[in-house]
Parts: sequence; C-alpha cells; structure tokens
Amino acid sequence: MGTHVDGLKFAGGSFSLFQEKPLRELIDLAHDYGVYVSTGGWAEHLLTHPDANTVFDKYLKKCKDLGFDVIELSSGFLSFPEDDWLGLVDKVHAYKLKAKPELGIQFGAGGDTPASGLEAIGTSDPGKLVNMGRKFLDVGVERLMIESEGITENVQSWRTDVVSTIMKELPSERVMFEAADPKETMLLSEHMVPTPQRQTAMDRLLNALEDHSADLEQQTTDDKDGTAPVPKVARLLRDGQGKFMYIGDSASLSFLQSVRRIVSLSIGRCEFTEDTSRHSMLEAFQGSSATQTGPLSAPPSNDEAQRLARQYVLATSPLLDLFDLEEFYQRLANWVGNPTVDEDTVSSIFYLVLAIGVQVSEVNQDLAEQYFVSGRQLAFSAFTETPSIYTIQSYVLISMYMLGACRRNGAFMNLGIALRAAYAVGIHRRDANALFCTRERRARERVWKSLRMIDLFLSASLGRPPATSDFDHDVRDPATLAGEQQLPRPEAQLSQCVVALCRIFDRILTEVYMKQVVSINVAETISNQHRAWVRYLPTFLSGQTERLSSKNLESMLAAAHVFGAYYWSIILLTRPFFIFRVSQYVKSKSDPGISSNDPRASASRIALFSDACVYSALRCLNIVDDLSRFEALPRRLPFLINSVFNSAVVLGAAFFAEYDNLLPLEEGMDKSEKFLGLFVPHDPHACRFYQIIKYLRGAVAEYVRRRNRQWMERRSKQVDQLFGQVGLRSEPSASSDDVVISRNGEPLAPSPSSPEKLATGSLSAQGAQPTASTGESENDIWNTLCGTQGATALPYDSTISTLTTTGIPIGCSPGGTLTTAQPGMETDAGGQTPLSDVLFSENGLLYMAEDLSVFGLWGDTC
Repeated sequence: MGTHVDGLKFAGGSFSLFQEKPLRELIDLAHDYGVYVSTGGWAEHLLTHPDANTVFDKYLKKCKDLGFDVIELSSGFLSFPEDDWLGLVDKVHAYKLKAKPELGIQFGAGGDTPASGLEAIGTSDPGKLVNMGRKFLDVGVERLMIESEGITENVQSWRTDVVSTIMKELPSERVMFEAADPKETMLLSEHMVPTPQRQTAMDRLLNALEDHSADLEQQTTDDKDGTAPVPKVARLLRDGQGKFMYIGDSASLSFLQSVRRIVSLSIGRCEFTEDTSRHSMLEAFQGSSATQTGPLSAPPSNDEAQRLARQYVLATSPLLDLFDLEEFYQRLANWVGNPTVDEDTVSSIFYLVLAIGVQVSEVNQDLAEQYFVSGRQLAFSAFTETPSIYTIQSYVLISMYMLGACRRNGAFMNLGIALRAAYAVGIHRRDANALFCTRERRARERVWKSLRMIDLFLSASLGRPPATSDFDHDVRDPATLAGEQQLPRPEAQLSQCVVALCRIFDRILTEVYMKQVVSINVAETISNQHRAWVRYLPTFLSGQTERLSSKNLESMLAAAHVFGAYYWSIILLTRPFFIFRVSQYVKSKSDPGISSNDPRASASRIALFSDACVYSALRCLNIVDDLSRFEALPRRLPFLINSVFNSAVVLGAAFFAEYDNLLPLEEGMDKSEKFLGLFVPHDPHACRFYQIIKYLRGAVAEYVRRRNRQWMERRSKQVDQLFGQVGLRSEPSASSDDVVISRNGEPLAPSPSSPEKLATGSLSAQGAQPTASTGESENDIWNTLCGTQGATALPYDSTISTLTTTGIPIGCSPGGTLTTAQPGMETDAGGQTPLSDVLFSENGLLYMAEDLSVFGLWGDTC
C-alpha cells in the first residue's frame, strides 16, 4: 500500500460487519502507509430512516471517531433534490471529513440488477451529471466518483461518449472512475490525464500482463535441437496521449524488454528494469495550430532551397532514393521561381523536401513545421484524385518527416496511403513497369525501392507485419544484374545493394519473427544472402571503411546508412540465439540445478550465431564512430540512431554472459553513448535512447561489481588453502546494505567494494558455488588447479603458469570460438586443460578469440 494504492474503500456497508477493534486496526494500518480510508454507499441506507438527520449525524460522528477520511454520498437508488444533496456535502465538511459524491447516468445503479433490467429502467442525460459535478466542485468537493453502471458496466456496449464528455467538461484531476475489470481500466486510462497515481496503477497492470507473458514463454520452451525461440515480448505501449499502441516481437523496444528480463533475473530490480517510462512509447504530437489550414508558406530563395535539398539527400541517401537528383534540382529551381506553375502534388513534394532539409539542419523547428504543413495540405487536397507517382512520393516524404519528428505511428499510417497508391499505380509489378520508357521505368522502380525500404524499416523497428513484397520483382542476385550492364553507374550499384538488403530484411521478418522461432537451417540460409551481398559489394562502398582522413561526409554517411542496415539485419536474425544463450547462462548462475554446460546452450552453431550478434553490434558502432568527427552531421538520423541503439543494447546484454572477458564491450558502449549524445539536444528519440543506455550501463556496472567480488572471494579462499592464512581475512565482507533481494525473495550476490577494478574471472567459475572451507582436505587446491588427476597432469611450465597467473579457462570462452587447448599442453581425460588462462596484458599472457567470417565482411576488418 502507499506506493501502488491511494485509498481503501469499504464497499456498501461492509464496515458495519466488522468488530470495532479490528476495524480500527485496519484503518490505522492504512494510515500508516499513507492510504486514505473511505466508506462505501452506506449513506443511502441511512437516509431512509424516519429520523434521517439525527441518524446521519451519529453516522458521521462515529466515522470520524473510527478514523475514516472520506464519506461517500451515493444516489443510485434515491432521488432527492440537488439542494439536499449539497446540504449533505456541507454536513460532511462540518465534521472535518471529505465528501465524495458518486455521480452516474444509470437509475438503480449500485445493486445487483442485471443489464437487461437496468436498460429497462433507463439512463439520464450526461449533461445533468456534468452540471451536478460542477456544483459539487463549487462547494469544495475534492474528488468526484463516476459510477460505472450504465457506462462500462452492465451495458450492451460501452458508452465511450459519456466518458469523453465527462473528461472534456470536468477537470480530470478531480474525477475518478469506477472500473469493474481490467478492460475498463484500459479504456478509461486513455481518456484520463496521466497522474503519478494513475501511471503507477497502469504500470502495475502492464507489469502483471508482462509477467504472465514471461510465464507462458517459460512453459512453451522449444525442445528441438538447433532452434531458438523468438522471445514473446509483443505488447501494448501507451503513447503520449494515453492511447495503446501495438509493438511486436521484432521491435527495438521488445528487444529491450527481453534484456530487462535478463537483468532482473541476474541482479534483481534496478533503475534499468524499473524505468518509469518502460510502458510508454515516445511520441511527439503536433500542436493544434500546426494542423489548421491556411495560406501556404512562401518558398525560400533558390540558394537556400538548393542547400536544404542537399541536406535532405545527405540525411536520407541512399536508403531513400525518390528522385533523379540532377533533374530534381533543376525542377526545384524552376518551382522556387514560380510556385504556382506546378500541380499541387508536385508542389507538395518540394515543400516536404524543404521541411526535411530544415528538420535535419536547423535547431529551431518552426520553419520545418511550416513547410511540412504546407506540403501535407497540398497532398491532402489531391487525396480524392487519381493516384500517381507524385502521390506516392508525397506520402513517403510525409512518413519520413514524421519519423524524424518522433511521430512513428503517424509515419506508419501515412505510409499506408503511399502503399495503396503504389498498388493502384502498379509500380510493384515488373511487367507493368516494363511498359514504360527507360526514364519512366527507372523512376517507378526507384520509388518502389524507397517505399519498400521505409516499409521494412518501420515494420522491423515497430514489430508490425510488412505491407510490401518483392514476389513479382527481379529476385536475381546483384552479380547477375550487374553483369547485364556495361560498367553500371555507382548509383545503380548502390541501388542494387539496398534492394538486396530489403530482401534480407523481408525474409527475416517473415521467416523468423512471424513464425516466432528460428532454426539453424533458416539462419544459415539467410546468412548465405548476407555473404552474397558482401561478395558483390561495390568497391567504392567497401573502401569507405579505410582511409578515413580522405573521406567526405556525404560518402561516409551514405556508407554508414548501408552498413548500419546490414549489421542491424544480422542482429535481427541472430538476436533470438543471443537472447536464448544469455538467458540460459544467467539461469544457470541463479539456479544451481541448471547446468551451465547445457548442450543446447553451448551447441557450436547456436554459439556462433550468438557471437555474430555481438560482433555485428561492435562493428556497427565502429562505423558510426567515424562519423562523430564531422561537425556538419545532420541533427536527425533515424535510421542510424536505430541501428546504434540496438547495437548498444546487444553489448549491454552481452556483459551478463561474460562476453566482456574477450571483447571490448565497454569501448563499444562508449561509442554508442558518444554518438547518441550528439543528437540529444535535437532528437527526442535519441534523447530517450541515450537515457536507456545510461540505465543499462548502470545495471552492467552493478553486475560487474558483484561478479568481481565473487571472483575475489573465491580466489582468495584458494590462495589461503595453498599458502595458509595468518590472522583474520582482511577482505571486506558483505554488509547488510550490499545484499539486494530479487523479486523472488532470494538474496543476490553482495556488491564489491572496488567497482573500478575489472577482473577477467572464469566463465565457468562465475556460476559455481564457493569452494569448500579450509577444513577439507589440503589437496583441494590441487584438485581445483589440476583436476582429479593431480599435478602430474600438466607439464612443469603449464603448472607454474596456473599457479602464478589468473584468468578464465579457454574451454569456457563466452562465444565458444576459442580452442579447448593450446599447442604443447597436455589435457585431462575430458579433453580440456584443467586451467588454461586467457589473460590481459598485465598478467603476461594474451589469447584472442578467432575472428568470424560467416557473414563475409568481417574477415577484412577488425
């Protein structure tokens, strides 16, 4: 109580059934936690007494003596004048109690009359309720209660019109609705202004739904070898207006929820898992003035228009490729000179390009919004006309602007208009495009490619089914297409790369996330497409990863967009394997009954795809880190910001499977934070993602502190067994403040006292229990170091190494990519060296993980 409960109400006259002593104790308990106590609708019963005034005074006096705070005044079964009702309020206030009138539209409410009976009795005008509510507020009532019967309870269909009228006419902070079940709570929450109390109540409801989903996921684990289930984290999130929006399994926020579950299981509650905005979807909304029609904005000068158009191209190319740029720049100059000469849809395109140009280059967004409103107004004016290529381009640009303006659901809806127009025009059909001249055919194919790219981006990032398909387009690989042309232009090669990426994204969404399970065979088939994509990568594009000092912003940003999408596609494909592997490792640590060497968790191919997820995240962040040096970088880059955020979440989760012992995860997190920080002053999405990464790094730091503390205590005990112990142990012991209780009530590992020290503890040892006490055999230390075979199982040099250095066993590398033994080292019966060290430089030895080449590009980069 107190945190999640505001008040305690005794429905009807239920308090009259209590003995006085336990009733007082219950009321005192509520007060101890800051919870107010209210009567139910008992006043109606008392008002039927022949001497109502005397009885009611005694009732109020006794309630005051018992400690009640609020007196409910209902009138579902009684009809009396408004003045008498207001007089009851004054009488309650005279006793220093708070009056809570219950208002409704249903006659006979508050009993057990069925819906058919209440419908026969009838309802009153909602306007009467509003007028009476205003009178109550005028006489000092703090809170009005709205009876649910006749509105959402015992009705054939919900009266949402009544809810809207009440919330519009009465102050929302002084109204409370009665909700008989969770469905009513979901409905009413959309009409009520958020308050901390209401937000807490909704969080509790959504938490319960998520916990239920997690339980179902645990019960339906896949038993097939070589498969990994897609985490079932599709859910409803609230936008800025309280509406519930669907977020599917592939969404970035769904992935974030999977990581929250892992963190919660590992270290319990923390700022990352209890983020107050975790049930919300960040959405910006236009002001009412921006939606009003009016005169169109005046175009800028030709020089300014050309500059803004180049900013648009810089921020969107090559993923969005709607125009032949040489022709577009010339037509833009003509339009600036005479804006009325072109039809409305063409003018809307120019306005929207200018709007995006201002959006990505200026701090003040007022001018961008003015251009956007003008462009959208012209697009809407042609909405009832026959669709054309211009219509599709206009609505793609509207979606792109809204995506950059942090209005993803609006972008998703407007893209739907563009898609329907595209199907009407037939640009999705290769045979239809072939009927046009070369110039027109290329324009239609260019628009279809851009439409498909943004559709797949929104579908993947929001977890919603894609609306486009390439079933009727050319499915040949880029090499075949390139071979048909004589020295294809760089623009054509780049376009082919984007088209091939679209096909990869399409397969991932339809064959993995829509089926909610991914097998090794499916993953390997799609990875073949990745390798083919890399094999025929244009030389000018692959060369962007080298000689950074000689590259300009335009070429670097175009390459970053392509490679960012490429790495994100790998993350999407391998994410289920990665989540499965990390979850299994965390479970093995929290439950000693689960083996950390589970064959499914450590299968070589699953491990390889899991590693690929982490490696892709690191390489994506290397690409964008090179962009940070450019001062002219656009202020909003939704495609790259999405890739960076997903990569950062992967690296954060990788810490919980000890990947940081081998890979520079901390360095990668620094790069993501640095890149997102560039956009924080300008982009609400980047600001929110930056905050989430900060919370995640806090959780990672806590995990590392606990892990290092456990490793230090375990190692210290082994040293004492080897050399003996003089006096009391000097290492600080865990205090009561260090012990954190997880959700299931079990104490978690204490926090260490030296968070700045990063050790490279054993992967297998992390999940092990502390070694036996010194009262056991003195040979325990040798068993620990050399196995049950004894010290003779190792050659002299190796034995000295194990006694004088620290590190993690090679056979237990997080990614499973390290060899199980080094040349010249003897192994025990199990095929592994009892203690072979992977060490950082200060320890004198260093073994590195093998590089992965399964996706083609990694063999050439570090």
